[in-house]
Amino acid sequence: MIYKLFYFLYYQRFSSYKIDEIYFRIVTRISNIFLPLYFILFNFFTKKRLSETGDKEKFIVSLTTFPARINKVWLTIETILHQTEKPDKIILWLYKGEFESKDVLPLNLLRLESRGLEIHFCEDNLMPHKKYFYSMLEYPDDNIITIDDDVFYPPTLIEKLKKTHKCNPAEVIAVVAREICIGKHEFLPYSEWKTININTLPSFLFLPVGAGSVFYPSGSLNSSVFDKNKLFKLALKADDLWLKIMSVLNNTRVIVIGGVYSRLPMPVIYKNNVDLMSANVGLGHNDLIFKNLISEFNISPDNFYEVQ
Repeated sequence: MIYKLFYFLYYQRFSSYKIDEIYFRIVTRISNIFLPLYFILFNFFTKKRLSETGDKEKFIVSLTTFPARINKVWLTIETILHQTEKPDKIILWLYKGEFESKDVLPLNLLRLESRGLEIHFCEDNLMPHKKYFYSMLEYPDDNIITIDDDVFYPPTLIEKLKKTHKCNPAEVIAVVAREICIGKHEFLPYSEWKTININTLPSFLFLPVGAGSVFYPSGSLNSSVFDKNKLFKLALKADDLWLKIMSVLNNTRVIVIGGVYSRLPMPVIYKNNVDLMSANVGLGHNDLIFKNLISEFNISPDNFYEVQ
């Protein structure tokens, strides 16, 4: 499988940081040139669709995008269609105010409908929250796997998530996470929360980072996750923090599988890329948002250490 080969090359590491960084940039750029060509040819010749497993437990991959990324989001979806284990559904949520109808969407994206992609339009611009909100609302009894729209996901992602879920059925599972740091009975600034790149035991202290993909088992989040008024008021551009608070309210821990892969997922290269996470961290927005969230929902550091 050609896609597996690209990821095999991408995961090679060098002891020299400088050499490794150069290698990372070269492989990423080459992949961004050749993988689109490969996916186009593969899509032209294949008729394979997603197939229902017949299992009672369903796994739905859910994502969103916006106009600046609409022309390349099909690449991310192709990586899910190339998984060693397929999900039961792949749903792309688009805001009606940004996309009037399917007629304005790229042909490379529309072609994926014949292989199982579902494209749905929603009334409210929930920004990054669209990637989970409506899928969880419509499929409350199913597991939701969120992905971002600017990543080539590793071909074993779904397989690893499902395997981990089987051993940890109640926990949220993150590929990329930060550890929430607590000082003397208070939360330290977001910039001091350490990135976790190993496999862990379940903990309340881990904040899943959406870019790596996050697995949310059915019932893992508090029903307040659907409170649009509070969402708009408190965390419209910070879905990771909002979802973390919703899991804490339900006493749901997080397990990290950061040690499964030697690198973060391969990025899809965009010109003038818009990165909400970098803006939130660099400008200190996450600290204010987190402060407002824990105040609104009456959460203290103790909630991150003990099961209530």
